[in-house]
Amino acid sequence: MGGGRTGRSTRSRGMGFDTDTMARPQRMEVDAAVTLEEAFHGTTRVLQMEDGTRLEVNIPRGVTTGSKVRMKGASGQADIVLNIEVQPNERYIRDGDNLRIKVPVDLYTAVLGGEAHVPAMDKTVALTIPAGTKNGKTIRLRGLGMPHLKNPDQRGDLLAEVDVQLPTNLSAKEKALFEELRSLRAH
Repeated sequence: MGGGRTGRSTRSRGMGFDTDTMARPQRMEVDAAVTLEEAFHGTTRVLQMEDGTRLEVNIPRGVTTGSKVRMKGASGQADIVLNIEVQPNERYIRDGDNLRIKVPVDLYTAVLGGEAHVPAMDKTVALTIPAGTKNGKTIRLRGLGMPHLKNPDQRGDLLAEVDVQLPTNLSAKEKALFEELRSLRAH
């Protein structure tokens, strides 16, 4: 009973205040959907209050679904809390501060090696594909993921998954070459 919180009572002792009956500032919660790009770069939202005033809220880089952005005392005495939801993205899958992306690689590059271009959130990078790369292999590109919420200068990684694309509509000559390759591998 040494004054620690027990979780059962919020009553304060010793100062003559009863926090159970004191008026607390209200808290207004607002849901805010942001795109992955907005979560990457940071963004703002303008809130229209009931009295007609408009408040601009800065949403920092690196927010995730479930992040809360608090503006203390922004609406008179009330705090405003934005509950962030980051919308799904067609290109990337977010995994914490890491991003996952499928990178199409033609069969010839997968077999012989070469380069593939990978779009990161802020630039495109050339990815070296080693000879004999298997479909589904994941290659880590360090520091090209999402910014860390607490330290936006640090970033997660971009995880590029090789998606080998098989050739379609082969010409007669191409089919003959593949048949020749198959016969060489059979021996």
